[in-house]
Amino acid sequence: MRVYLSTSKTDKTSDNGENEKLRYGVSSMQGWRTSMEDAHAALLDLDNSTSFFGVYDGHGGQALSKFYAKYLHQQVLKQEAYATGDTGTAAQKSFLRLLFYIIYSH
Repeated sequence: MRVYLSTSKTDKTSDNGENEKLRYGVSSMQGWRTSMEDAHAALLDLDNSTSFFGVYDGHGGQALSKFYAKYLHQQVLKQEAYATGDTGTAAQKSFLRLLFYIIYSH
């Protein structure tokens, strides 16, 4: 059973960035939960032609969302599918690879 705050925490954390092609902004708010459990990744220059943006819902816990925010894009770059231009398959395989790592490393 999750514990919630008696009042919503409405302080927001925001960030932004830009390069010659894109401009982005991100913002997060803790809300009713006892701690911020969500995470995000915003990488304008994943490689020469790709940007990477991810929002990771914290329902799996804060550690899991932060783990994916830190490592998913690195795994995508390592996939053979990414090298051939199939970013969807690369993202899916990367997600599952990290999930299996988490499950079987504990």
